[in-house]
Amino acid sequence: MTGIILSGGKSRRIGKDKAFLKIGEKYIIQMVVESLKSVVEKIIVVTDNPHRYKFLRVKIVKDIIPGKGPLGGIYTGLFYSKDYYNFICGCDMPFLNPDLVKFMRSTIKDNDVVVPVVGGFLEPLHSIYSKRCIGVIRQHLRKGDLKIKNFFPEVRCIYLSESTIRRYDPNLLSFFNLNTPKMLELTKNLHG
Repeated sequence: MTGIILSGGKSRRIGKDKAFLKIGEKYIIQMVVESLKSVVEKIIVVTDNPHRYKFLRVKIVKDIIPGKGPLGGIYTGLFYSKDYYNFICGCDMPFLNPDLVKFMRSTIKDNDVVVPVVGGFLEPLHSIYSKRCIGVIRQHLRKGDLKIKNFFPEVRCIYLSESTIRRYDPNLLSFFNLNTPKMLELTKNLHG
């Protein structure tokens, strides 16, 4: 399985590139890469600025269809991945839980998407996708339908309940992402 990190957002609410915010001595993107290395064989970062990520020593790719948000990033990552199944996450999730990712991997069976449901909301940027999704995603991109969950009914999808997720990540920290300066401060305290 390949880990695909989406790092193409504009970070409007926080005002800086979230991937390069620091917690302690590390950039958040480094924390994400380190967490994933224990559960995936390869890592791909999808970004509009490939040169900024070279220090990570992972595969860096540029959006195939720029300006299509996270769905475009998922499409690009799946296109470049050599693996059939891929764990996809955002670059602003510093507390990924390797045990949860391993559990998600064990639930795939013959599904195309494994997506957690937390607080009644889908978490498509902490999910597993098969290469079979590429064609369906391409159709949605062509139509300008950029909501990730809109293509789920067209593929085989399994939803993981919050109670199941909490067995591996009791505080749901895997889904904590940085969107505001206040969240960054809270993250520093959690990491503390």
